[in-house]
Amino acid sequence: MEISPQPTNKAIWLSSYEEPPSLVKLPIPQATAGAVVIRVLATAIVPYTHLVHSGKLPQLNMNLPLVPNPNAVGRIFAVGPDAVNVKVGDLVYTDATVRARDDPSVMIMSGHHGGEGASGQKLMQGEWRDGSLQQFQKVPLENVYRLEENKLVHGLGYSPSILQSIAHYSVAGGAIIEAADVKVAETVVIGPSSGSFGGLAVELALLLGANVIALGRSESKLVAMKEKLNNHPRLHYVVMTGDVALDMEAILRTTPNGAGADVYNDWTPGKVASPPFLPAAARAMKRKGRLVLSGGSPGSLDIPYAFIVHKDLQVKGKWMCERKTLLQLINMIEMGQLKIGIESGTEITSYSLDELEKAVEYASKNGSWRNYTVVEPNIE
Repeated sequence: MEISPQPTNKAIWLSSYEEPPSLVKLPIPQATAGAVVIRVLATAIVPYTHLVHSGKLPQLNMNLPLVPNPNAVGRIFAVGPDAVNVKVGDLVYTDATVRARDDPSVMIMSGHHGGEGASGQKLMQGEWRDGSLQQFQKVPLENVYRLEENKLVHGLGYSPSILQSIAHYSVAGGAIIEAADVKVAETVVIGPSSGSFGGLAVELALLLGANVIALGRSESKLVAMKEKLNNHPRLHYVVMTGDVALDMEAILRTTPNGAGADVYNDWTPGKVASPPFLPAAARAMKRKGRLVLSGGSPGSLDIPYAFIVHKDLQVKGKWMCERKTLLQLINMIEMGQLKIGIESGTEITSYSLDELEKAVEYASKNGSWRNYTVVEPNIE
């Protein structure tokens, strides 16, 4: 790759799945109409990043080469001429979920997901290909969310490395707030619940007033979650055994009056071929219940066809969230309703761009609910 003259933009470059990403220098992007350039301060390294970089998650449909990694917190470096709300110097969150402006049904994630079909691939290879593992990133103007720095940083003490967790909450918010449309006093079953996203879905469902049943194989992790959430009276858990009949009965017994659940939200990770908890959870639903699939499994579903028909169950998929939900989540954080900082048990381990290999390895071994691995391309 040709090295550009100064000033430069230090970046991670993924050119092949057969070789590790390399550190290069790219030109600083220009803020054209409809775009913003941010100085990237923090971006999360998720536990499965090593699988992304080695091409072991083909469902992401990435087309190399590119700068990998989605979503970031940064400070605006330059704005296009049509910006009316954000300005240079603003602290912002940037959402990597890019929608084609002439067809919003076509969606990609910059640096992470190539979307579906020829249209998705065209969008991915164009203006918004590159992700957040760089010092300066160009993003669509509509994907920038201004953060109230006085409240979040000076008031609540949240650093950019903590604020990057907005990205994780947006994934959980799409499932719980949008697709499941959780209401007060409903019963919501979530599993697996100890991962980066499932645990946050538990938090959001509790915050919305639901009764929550967390599913997992490790009782120690489930107990630790309950303790970290101050033994919340509306949070219960079921240790899954893999026996569908036994697990279904255990879930039913845990629901209020044994009546079943209103929602099951599935977070099967991308490295698991098929959802292990779905067969039991689906059978523990109330009539007209909602099954919301939000994980990354590449496999197929094993769900009871006749049971779903006779129970009038809805099966939904949900990927990311809409702007309205992201604004709602940011408002909840700014108002102190959704606590995301160290005071609530969040753990942050930070690395520089030069330390990406260490960051990826650490995330794969330690990444879990509220345990974040962060790369800081620029440090303030």
